[in-house]
Amino acid sequence: MTHEQPGIIRKLISHTFLLLNLAAVIWLALCVASSFISPAHFSLLAVFCITTPIAIIVNLFFVLFWLFTSKKLRILFSLAALAASYKVITTVFALNFSAQQDMSRKPGTIKIMSWNCHGMGVFNRPHSKEFDTELLEFIKDQDADILCLPEFSTPKDNILKPFASRIIKNGGYIDYRFKDDNTLGRTLYLGTAVFSRYPFRNYVANKLDEYMYMMQGDVELPGKKIVRVFFVHLNTFGLSDGDKAYIERVKSANGEDLSRSRSFIWKFQQAFKKRAELTEKAVKIIAESPYPVFICGDFNDLPASYTYTSFRGKLGDVFLAKGAGLGRTYNEISPTLRIDHMFYDPAALKPIGFLCNYTHLSDHNPLIANFEIVTKAQD
Repeated sequence: MTHEQPGIIRKLISHTFLLLNLAAVIWLALCVASSFISPAHFSLLAVFCITTPIAIIVNLFFVLFWLFTSKKLRILFSLAALAASYKVITTVFALNFSAQQDMSRKPGTIKIMSWNCHGMGVFNRPHSKEFDTELLEFIKDQDADILCLPEFSTPKDNILKPFASRIIKNGGYIDYRFKDDNTLGRTLYLGTAVFSRYPFRNYVANKLDEYMYMMQGDVELPGKKIVRVFFVHLNTFGLSDGDKAYIERVKSANGEDLSRSRSFIWKFQQAFKKRAELTEKAVKIIAESPYPVFICGDFNDLPASYTYTSFRGKLGDVFLAKGAGLGRTYNEISPTLRIDHMFYDPAALKPIGFLCNYTHLSDHNPLIANFEIVTKAQD
């Protein structure tokens, strides 16, 4: 082998890695664009937001890779891309690994819990009274002042049964609101339930679509601080139980046929597009609030998505303020799906504690946040 051949091979490898690096930069740029460009206009772009954490990690890899080569200036490609993407990166990762979580009850604080309760066990077969008891005890133990439960189930003939009346009694709630957004058979409603130890004023269930509503109400907190609270549950990605089982099989078995991935992408595109339409309606309503706002619920969308970016606006994200890592609220399929969110106005609320621990009682983990109420003197 001549001396020229190793040199040609090294150049070929170097150029290949350069092209891969440029592709990674473009990939990250598309992820950033997906957080600001409405899927209602370009639904395929929205799919890139699912891959944002991976795109960030790949670009970090290239920064480190070029650092240990003679082509150190090539670091600038990914470094510049990461710097330009910092607003998106800071919505994906939270760095509060040593943060103290103050969940104690004391004057001047309010605890809020948002939890997709997966029908309160209605999908479990066979039905278990022991499960019902555990579910109610779990909710009681969280001791939330305001409790938002998307995917709550009630009989059509009495929205206080079988759980609401017991939750009200256990938690000392004085206001209970329920808005159905779907039916389950002929006898049950599915919808969002909200329980509060503070009375709701000016309650409205804003219709975003035939089966989608955003609930709102004005709550007067201690210190005469009025906050307008919003509760949402947006449409899902449309994956059936069979689709989820298939994804789990693919994760654990190499070589399985991936032809169904095309149908997943189509479902994702349609879901992103629909959520964008609902989001734009909801954001207009929220913008009309004369008071500081608080928003929570199951958004079914990821950080750095168009839905997340639009709803959050200039509000704080409780997870970013007190959480760590990528976070996980949907506890099936992937270890990193954070699709439930809490957004708050720093002029009214300051997060001092946050929990999002795994529970087998639902396919979602609850968001539980403890806030210090910002007084007028602190405004």
